[in-house]
Amino acid sequence: MVEKDDGSHFIVGPVREEAVGKTVEVRMVGPNEAELVDSDLRKDVYAERTESTDSDLSEGDIVSGRILKQSAEGVPLLEKEGIRIEVPGAELNEEVKIKVKEISGSNSQWATATGIPVNQDIATDDGHEGSVIGDVELYDELPTSSSGPVACPVSGCEYTGEPASVAGHVSGKRDSQHDWSQLGYAGANAYKRTISTTGHELQSQTSLLHLSDSHLGASLTKTGEYSSDSRCLTGFRRAIDIAIGREVDAVLNTGDLFHNDRHGIPSTVRDEARDQLTRLAERDIPFYSIDGDHERDAGREVLKEFERDGLVTQLNETTQLVGQGLALYGRDFTPATGWESTSWSPTSPSTDRFGIAAIHQSIKPISNSDWPECTVDDVVAIVGPHVHAIAAGHLHRTGIDWNEGLPFVLGGTTEPQRARQASIKPVVGLFTQDGNSLRHQRVQLTL
Repeated sequence: MVEKDDGSHFIVGPVREEAVGKTVEVRMVGPNEAELVDSDLRKDVYAERTESTDSDLSEGDIVSGRILKQSAEGVPLLEKEGIRIEVPGAELNEEVKIKVKEISGSNSQWATATGIPVNQDIATDDGHEGSVIGDVELYDELPTSSSGPVACPVSGCEYTGEPASVAGHVSGKRDSQHDWSQLGYAGANAYKRTISTTGHELQSQTSLLHLSDSHLGASLTKTGEYSSDSRCLTGFRRAIDIAIGREVDAVLNTGDLFHNDRHGIPSTVRDEARDQLTRLAERDIPFYSIDGDHERDAGREVLKEFERDGLVTQLNETTQLVGQGLALYGRDFTPATGWESTSWSPTSPSTDRFGIAAIHQSIKPISNSDWPECTVDDVVAIVGPHVHAIAAGHLHRTGIDWNEGLPFVLGGTTEPQRARQASIKPVVGLFTQDGNSLRHQRVQLTL
């Protein structure tokens, strides 16, 4: 149990003797629960590490996790299965996906290794707007030759079955050979089943800009410092530039538009955010949004103010129609303790459309967090058949993670400080519905 300065208490679980009486840094995981940032002080983690140094990790394996500490030399460390993996260029508290490059040695408690980030969004600058860095088809017709049973595309794997079954087999594996990023989207799409709204042809075309985790109000100087300046608006402003330049039908924000940590939202940040949203409103481009975990009370109040002024529409389980081909839903950030107890069931649209549900959560196994608020199965169980894609915020990663036949489209971040991390680039996403096809494109922001 930890006592705060105001005399209140919250639970962190069993700790080592060295932690008793010590001032510690914690991360809140619930209303009255927290986790120690320094996991070495946790009794259960320490016991697990000292019991055995055996590891199933090998060179070339791809693993994910959060950077929670640094080595004595200041190199960021990812701790995984009894191995401390050095990840040069990463930042503390960054979620990374890395390839184990070399396992170099061990001591009484830890084996050590080095890792390199994978799935980095690589692109050259292409003018003020940004550059296309990925064009991923979410739904496409299966080739005629793949209409029957197919084989897993991984060399040496003998798994065969219907295309949807093979897709589930590949996405459910957690080894480097079966990783979607290693297969490449072109190859992977041959094994993903067609998902359509109905048998009717949708002749319309609708476009939706997806942005996430702008963290307006966060300092760009030091971690933990908060600034009244508006430098963090650069990425958000570029995203609005793209929305206007491409004349999209709407903009979707999947949480953490603001970054409030008990210091409120500075007036300069609020006013400039208003200016950017007004630019959209003047062009009849609606801005749909959900609350992230960093909005907190002050951020939510600003968003409510914007909503009253007609600049923002907060999403919920009620259908919001976009253009002629999309339907949007949204669920605000929900702590793990409230995920099952909070009722949320998106309603079916009145016309044939592709449904996209916006969430802002740590999702197991996509986030690889030790304390996820929910699981993929939790999400799939509540969205219903009229939701065809999940637009996800919070993870500051990009890409598409297929689970149970449903694509989880990760929104990345527009915020420059996070975007400078080793495995993250500042991006927005572009959903395009064209007839019975829905596609997603990532665009790197030029800051």
